[in-house]
Amino acid sequence: MEIKKIAHRGLSAWAPENTEISFRLATECDCYGIECDIWRTLDGTFLISHDNSLKRMCGVRKYITECRYEELKDITVNSGNLVEESPTQHICTLKRYLSVVSKSDKMAVIEIKEELENRELQFLLDIIRSYRMYDRTILISSMAKSVLRLRHDLCFPKERLQYVHGARSRDAYVPVNDDLISRLIRHEIGLDSRFTLLHENDVDRMHDEGLTVNVWTVNTEKDYLHVTEELGVDMVTMNDVR
Repeated sequence: MEIKKIAHRGLSAWAPENTEISFRLATECDCYGIECDIWRTLDGTFLISHDNSLKRMCGVRKYITECRYEELKDITVNSGNLVEESPTQHICTLKRYLSVVSKSDKMAVIEIKEELENRELQFLLDIIRSYRMYDRTILISSMAKSVLRLRHDLCFPKERLQYVHGARSRDAYVPVNDDLISRLIRHEIGLDSRFTLLHENDVDRMHDEGLTVNVWTVNTEKDYLHVTEELGVDMVTMNDVR
């Protein structure tokens, strides 16, 4: 089985995460998809950042969801891998990310970081469609209600929808369990799990129902061999897909 590699927040081992340069570098790599994280500003612009707070990557005490885009668009990224070797990067918009990925042969892998209503999710899908990326986009989220809305209300394809497990403090160390797998199977939703929380039996149950299993974040050869050869997952999310 071909293992599909996902560039985690772009080629984040070689450039500041979730920046345009990290996405551009990832398009040059042998990978299946390029992952990013999105939040909405007060005026409805989707910006890319793992954290709602800009403190870690930009050194600024601002929260994306509490500001308008005009307040944030000129803030520079001053942290991250090899930041001193990268050209000046500003906070990347979803549209800029889609523009970069659409010019490549990669899949867009978009993590929704906050709970969104149907209207907001539809707006997101409309933006994705405007870049002709609807059929080349995987949507992932730890926000269960948003995932269910995408699956049942907006009919987003099950093969490109994944629930993220292990990303929130409440489940960061909680192994995947039978109840979670049963719920995913019932709603026909894929799984994107912290790889240390996953067991081979979980993968087998998902595969028996034709559902996809992705894992994150795999950064050593030993762990890569474990998730691909022992667990048998479909996708592996990595900081360095090279």
